Amino acid sequence: MGNLQRDITTLRDPVNIKDAGFASSPYVLRKVFAADPIIKRLIAAGEKVIPLIEEEMHKPERFAEITLAAFGFIIENVKVEAAPRILGPFFTKYVEKPGPFFVHFAAHAIRSGLRKQVKPLEMVYSSAELIETQNMLR
Repeated sequence: MGNLQRDITTLRDPVNIKDAGFASSPYVLRKVFAADPIIKRLIAAGEKVIPLIEEEMHKPERFAEITLAAFGFIIENVKVEAAPRILGPFFTKYVEKPGPFFVHFAAHAIRSGLRKQVKPLEMVYSSAELIETQNMLR
């Protein structure tokens, strides 16, 4: 468990995610996450990472956009049905002024968790789709 916690803490700094700084779109970042050794290790650990990530996300510090996107990616790949509950409150907060990555990863995971239509090849959701996702959480 200690190694998992250390890996999650390591993700706080996006520099620790191999090639993440070069991602030009959510789709490219998704490919980067899928290849990153730390993220692969966390996904391989299975459901025991979910409460650790949830606890991490509720810490008072502000997380980098890429870090939040990585958490969303891990949740989606480990236990997608937990995405609306865990990512929903953050998504609702960030959707007002969306950055380039997190809202798209969160929308994708939330929509997947609710068994709604997703855009796996684009990974970019329009403003209308982001609002639609927000309404799904109500």
